[in-house]
Amino acid sequence: MQITTGVQQDTALVVTGPPQWAGELTLREPPGPDATLLEMGRQGNVIAYSGKVEYGQGIRTGFSIAIADELDVPLNSVQLILGDTNLVPFDRGTTGSVSTKEVGIQLRRAAATARRALLSLAAIHFEIDSTSLGTSNGHAFSTGEPSQKISYAELLQDQSLRVTIPDDIAVKDAENFVLMGRDSQRTDAIARVTGQAKYSHDIFLDGMLHGKVLRPPSYGAILQNLDTSGAQREPGFVMVVREEDLVGVLCEREDSAVRALDAMRVRWQEVTELPTDSDLPRLLKDKARQIVLLREDGTPDTGFNHADHVLESSYFVPYIYNAPMETSAAVAFWADGKLTVWSGDRAPFLVRDELAKAFGAKEEEVRVIAPEVGGSFGTKGTYGVAYEAARLSKAAGRPVRVAHSRAEEFMWGTVRPSALIEIRSGFQSDGKIVAWEATAYHTGDRPNRGQRGADTPYNTPNVRIAVADAESPLNAGSYRSLGCAANHFAREVHIDEIAAALNMDPVELRLINLSHQRLRRALERTAESFGWSSGIRESVGGRGVAIGYDAGSYVAECVELLVERRGVRVQRVVAGVDCGMVVHPEGARNQIEGGIVMGMGTALREAVEFDAGRLLNPAFSRYRVPRIADTPNIEVLLVGDPTTQSTGAGEPGLVPIAAAICNAVYDATGTRVQRLPIVPQLS
Repeated sequence: MQITTGVQQDTALVVTGPPQWAGELTLREPPGPDATLLEMGRQGNVIAYSGKVEYGQGIRTGFSIAIADELDVPLNSVQLILGDTNLVPFDRGTTGSVSTKEVGIQLRRAAATARRALLSLAAIHFEIDSTSLGTSNGHAFSTGEPSQKISYAELLQDQSLRVTIPDDIAVKDAENFVLMGRDSQRTDAIARVTGQAKYSHDIFLDGMLHGKVLRPPSYGAILQNLDTSGAQREPGFVMVVREEDLVGVLCEREDSAVRALDAMRVRWQEVTELPTDSDLPRLLKDKARQIVLLREDGTPDTGFNHADHVLESSYFVPYIYNAPMETSAAVAFWADGKLTVWSGDRAPFLVRDELAKAFGAKEEEVRVIAPEVGGSFGTKGTYGVAYEAARLSKAAGRPVRVAHSRAEEFMWGTVRPSALIEIRSGFQSDGKIVAWEATAYHTGDRPNRGQRGADTPYNTPNVRIAVADAESPLNAGSYRSLGCAANHFAREVHIDEIAAALNMDPVELRLINLSHQRLRRALERTAESFGWSSGIRESVGGRGVAIGYDAGSYVAECVELLVERRGVRVQRVVAGVDCGMVVHPEGARNQIEGGIVMGMGTALREAVEFDAGRLLNPAFSRYRVPRIADTPNIEVLLVGDPTTQSTGAGEPGLVPIAAAICNAVYDATGTRVQRLPIVPQLS
């Protein structure tokens, strides 16, 4: 396996500057402002660097398009190096749908800086003022008479320049875009469909061993007795590693390691007094920690007292698996006291820092490389599998690969927190909402997960919103949109309940209470394209609507579905999304479509089943994610203003879809769904 160095032998121009990152979760102070962001070779080729990783969301393509457009070079001349801690600027991780917003704009500024430097070289070459020059397709040209043109490659011969992004650098306006805002084929499309793209499962080193780690059968189980003699008889067996809390077996082949692990005789002491999934949602309130008041405006009690109607409901969402198709895997090896790890992880710098801390090493002695990552959705954000591979490699003195089975991924990965949301609303007979009170209980130890999306976008003068985190019997962690989807499910179903109580059209009710211009535009455009009207329609199914916001973007979704004997078939979804200026429309649409399909799964069938510390459905045969056959006709409208800053497209599509589906089920059946998943309640 050849390790990328990332440094061009013929580098002629280097652009440095402060990388952009979302830094509140960094384990240390970020580096100084001299990180290398972009290089140009003497042939006019471009290499850009980012700490983000590519896990299917298309940022390699988006970044490449933005750089090529700002620098006026062919798209195929741009190469991105991502997620290698020895080569790229520090980044806390690829989370929160902020890659385009924060890093993309800085790479555009770096490209604009390189373009300015090239114009200066051309001005010297032509002996004219740089204001009389333009650029196109890897060339600088004079705009006056006589017309003159020179390639970037010619300008960069014999150059060795290093420039820093100036404060006054300007990027292109939308009307001057050549590539941005237009559909392009993904730059990594061929590599992905031909198998050239390398994931962590594809990393094989000379002399590499395969490791399997002994896992408890249930949460909290304690190892009582271990006999490894059976493992030692397995062909290809190399060694058993037993160090404090880690027991691992190493073999020459992965299948041998699986059999060797199974051949061990193990006795566990299990904890029996653990909850079952049926104990939820009661446990959410019983085990809640301190309630945090997020917002209190006006006088809610007075608002309720003066309301014509008061409605009170509670809503529940279960634990949800992140369920990426690619399970977690890492390859590690030690050489000359230094550790190199390939790990399919969305936060390679955080993995590096944790590994350095665990092994008492300096940060510069640990290198983490994130290859292609086959989905994350909020998981693959811990250093667990990388740490296990590194420990086993250190013990064996050889490279070691550790890859989770599907059962391990389900059992020991993270899950979306379960949540209970209680809402009370006061409203007038004309539809105006005058009082709103919501308290959300989310499992886990991170209250900020439950805060996301908890606020209401509606014009309510009297509001009280609070959240609390509760003890979790499962390993709750990040999930696409964090707690935003759960909070939106509760709020948008409740809004439909108000509409039903008043016999009012759900779109009309929302517009009466909504002055936020970007949300109104998304809702109006979506309803129009969907063909929403309050009159009689021919469809024998149901239709539903919901709106939402996340990652700085705004979305509205309309759904049409049929309720059948065996469940719910979503037939059509129209989504209007305002994510500001769109760099790569097809990439944005793909992200929104993916979020919608993923959210359909959480709405219709997905739920983690557990009892006494054991998972009961840790396989795709028993945990029903959406299949291709479940995918409806999806129409995505990008309704943002191109003069508005780019915001996230990876998560907004997921946020309102469960509520829209639940509202459509009510429209079709008259059954109000207030807890997920839907299908088990209809059977």
